[in-house]
Amino acid sequence: MATAETRIARFQDGHGWEDVEPEVYKSGLEGSGGWKDIVRQVLIGKRNEAIAFQVRYFEIMPGGFSSLEKHGHAHVVIAVRGRGKAVLGATVHDIKPFDTVYVAPWTPHQFLAAKDEVFGFFCVVDTERDRPQPISPQEKASAVAAGAVVES
Repeated sequence: MATAETRIARFQDGHGWEDVEPEVYKSGLEGSGGWKDIVRQVLIGKRNEAIAFQVRYFEIMPGGFSSLEKHGHAHVVIAVRGRGKAVLGATVHDIKPFDTVYVAPWTPHQFLAAKDEVFGFFCVVDTERDRPQPISPQEKASAVAAGAVVES
């Protein structure tokens, strides 16, 4: 397979990148209730680039949230727009632009937007990675006590 050409993903007026389509947050799981009002854009790592990672951008609408999950791979999140919260295990942290979060393997985690603004962040993760695993009842209770949102 040919390696992708060098390219620039041009940001377009605060609404995404040229030639990068917004995607469903977790394809095949729409309507599961595990997340709310979040979209993903894969900027680098999906077009045969000669790298072993992806650079993704997530945007969570006001009051929205990502899924509460854990998995064996680590990832890095860099906030760039608005304010939000990061639930990491049994703790919650306020996040603002340029705050950078390292999520260690097997840490239950969730990202939430503030109620009054969009929360946008880059996420750098291995291209080849494992799927989220079930969170134990104890992990779920600790995360919810810290501020995680779980809808069914």
